[in-house]
Amino acid sequence: MSNSATIISLNITKFPQNLLIPDMDNDVSLQVINNSDKKENFKFVFEGENLDINLKSPELKDQIEFAPKETKNIDIRLNPTVGGFGKLTINAYWLKIVEYTVKVQKVREIAPKSKFHKIFDNYRFKGAEKIDTMNPKEFFLTTTLTELQKIEEQLETMRNNYKSTLSLESTSTEAFKRITIDVIDKTIRQLAKGYLSNKNLHVSLSLALELSDPNEQLKFYVNLIRAYAIENLSEALQIIKNLNDLNLQQNLLKSVVFDQIAVNPIQAFNLTENITNLSEKIKLLFNITQELYNNNKSSELLTVLKRIIEVLFKSPEINSEDKKDQKLIYDPLKDAINGIAEIESPGAANTIIEGISNITLKERIAKDLFDIIYELVDEIRTKIDSELIFSQYFLLNTYISNINNEIKSFSSIGGNVSNNILSGDFNFKLVFLSLFSFNFSIFPFIDRVYNDLKFNLKKSIAYYIFPSVNYFQDNELTVLQRTLNQFFNNFANVPSQLLIFNLDFIPYLGKPTVILSSESQLNNNLKSKIEKLGDTVNLIIDDSMFKGGKIYDNLKSIIPPNRCEIFNLILSYEFINDYNAFIAFIQSLF
Repeated sequence: MSNSATIISLNITKFPQNLLIPDMDNDVSLQVINNSDKKENFKFVFEGENLDINLKSPELKDQIEFAPKETKNIDIRLNPTVGGFGKLTINAYWLKIVEYTVKVQKVREIAPKSKFHKIFDNYRFKGAEKIDTMNPKEFFLTTTLTELQKIEEQLETMRNNYKSTLSLESTSTEAFKRITIDVIDKTIRQLAKGYLSNKNLHVSLSLALELSDPNEQLKFYVNLIRAYAIENLSEALQIIKNLNDLNLQQNLLKSVVFDQIAVNPIQAFNLTENITNLSEKIKLLFNITQELYNNNKSSELLTVLKRIIEVLFKSPEINSEDKKDQKLIYDPLKDAINGIAEIESPGAANTIIEGISNITLKERIAKDLFDIIYELVDEIRTKIDSELIFSQYFLLNTYISNINNEIKSFSSIGGNVSNNILSGDFNFKLVFLSLFSFNFSIFPFIDRVYNDLKFNLKKSIAYYIFPSVNYFQDNELTVLQRTLNQFFNNFANVPSQLLIFNLDFIPYLGKPTVILSSESQLNNNLKSKIEKLGDTVNLIIDDSMFKGGKIYDNLKSIIPPNRCEIFNLILSYEFINDYNAFIAFIQSLF
């Protein structure tokens, strides 16, 4: 199928699975749909090698006009002229009007996935803005209230002891004083963590302010709130909102939002409403988009990207001519629109660009994102051009000599024979007979294996397909007997030790399963070959249910026993759905 055009859909609705013989209904039917919204003209050329092709509608020899979205059926009949094989080639040409000259800008259908995932490093908190990472678990200490009371008593004792040493002037006590204050700070931290575990944030925070180092007081105070926010966000937020220091309030809120990103990115997204600094808010929102992007949360990711754009559109800097303001706005706006293009659609991104009131900003973003959102397409000018849009050939097995009633019956019921048998090439040792009817044709499957082995692996098998409808009652047994002898030349030229497998399929068993009847001493040899496939297949050697049978006995009476060994071979449907397993099984038999 040509990759350059999808102007038509061409479906083969009927195709002969049988051996082609002269003067039979060897019909091929095609359903052709014009996918265009306007009238189109097509021409269909059918080529046959060793085949006569008869068009049931002679007007199809010329170009055919299709109305918009119209469907037409094309029927041909094949008649073999040479035995062995026939080749059918189907060509479809689009007689199109080509109009060209101008290149126009167009919004893409799909954006190339190339740039958006690279932007996240630009929105990390660095320098003075950097947010220290912390492990919330380090600020919780499972302690009972009784144990907390004991620790408080110990703390009081240590404090009293420490006060008593303050009056001592000896330098020898300085080290002791240092140890004592460190122990007191350690005990305060232990006690604060215990109260935090018991959900008493207020007491925990008041203890943090009792540390000896003011810097450590603030650091511990902040981390206690951040850790508690993971467990009880609403209470932690209330504490933050009540802080008098607005700078501390914003920094702490920023840290809480940052901590929430990995825990609950949507909750973090909601919290960004309280961040007043535009740069920090944008960075937090992009950190949230990275978390959602990494977890394939497309819907939520689009919500955050659109929020970024909304925040930037509402900012005073959007219409500023100041270069510093423009830099603050430009990159995040461009990156967010890029994300919309890749994740939702270029059309959605184009709509956002069209909504930018600052003309300079709009043109710059459209230019920088051109390859993501837009493409240049040609306007076409008048010219009739014949373009091949479909070309496919098919090989079919053909037979034209000694056509008797049995051969006709064989073909009409869907019988088929491998090409090497038809050509008199008996250089094979494996033959597969398929003598049962299914609600699908077995021919394409077996013929594919035959050709793969022949042309790709230089190995040869043969097949004979005769899907019985009456379980070989009445004349079917006669057809079986006479066609087998006719095709195989009465088995005079086949090699000795020919292995014939009477092939049948049974419904799914959960794993590719091979059932082989135990009619011969060769079973052990076959068993050892199949077992090399390992546990990819189940192998059952059966000497009861699948052994013998009417068809097996009929085959024994038809095929000379001195040249051939016959086995009943039953495969589960898993092989039909797993071509690689099937061909691997066939190869194991060599």
